[in-house]
Amino acid sequence: MEPAVLYEVMGKTAWITMNQPKHLNTFTEELIAGLIDSFEQAEKDSQVRCAVLTGAGRAFSAGGNLDFLKALKTFDERRVFIGKVGQVVRLIHDLPKPVIAMVNGVAAGAGFNLAVACDMAYAAEEASFIQSFVKVGLAPDCGGFYYLAQQVGLMKAKELMMTARPVPAREALELQLVNGVFSAEQLRERVAERAEEISHAAPLALEMIKKMMNHRADTLDESLEAEAMVTPFLMDTDDFKEGVKAFYEKCSPRFTGR
Repeated sequence: MEPAVLYEVMGKTAWITMNQPKHLNTFTEELIAGLIDSFEQAEKDSQVRCAVLTGAGRAFSAGGNLDFLKALKTFDERRVFIGKVGQVVRLIHDLPKPVIAMVNGVAAGAGFNLAVACDMAYAAEEASFIQSFVKVGLAPDCGGFYYLAQQVGLMKAKELMMTARPVPAREALELQLVNGVFSAEQLRERVAERAEEISHAAPLALEMIKKMMNHRADTLDESLEAEAMVTPFLMDTDDFKEGVKAFYEKCSPRFTGR
């Protein structure tokens, strides 16, 4: 039996693939455990500079597996499972490396929110995004309440959640839910190019950018104060010295993350 999630490192990129295509990569205990293991592995692997999350088959993820959810009989069982779903989002958020969602097909319910939780997202032209929770009497999970309004604004987020209408890939691009839309044939190649580009940037700088953007200051003064801590720290790193050296020598820097 194949694992519910595949983990493969190619170059400096970890490719994390939800691998239950017959079930549209819906969330089960096995799939969620596989995602947790994969993101923990990506964090520990010093070779990995960037991660790509995608789905096998014709779906990115259709969200919660209804048969599995119905089998959770007690409140505590449900709470523990939804807590594990939240743990996946927390791992993506806290991972000191960029995570790219490669949305190869439908991203529905929690699958939609999982894609939005990533640092960047690219979609196939045939992909669609659906906040399908209300159709089965549920409210969003997987970080949806936190991320979606940040991406599209409060009123648009309410509309998408309350109507559960499908959002085609091109509209998702207009709403800034994704960074780009490509044909199915080009999607993997273009995402791999972006991941390769990112993986050659300075790791500590990427980590600080992600932290600063994920924990944005409420005021300009707070932001400037944080910058006054982060930049001097980075200026004392080997990567800064390497970057300056490469700039003057007009060559590509070889960053080490130190």
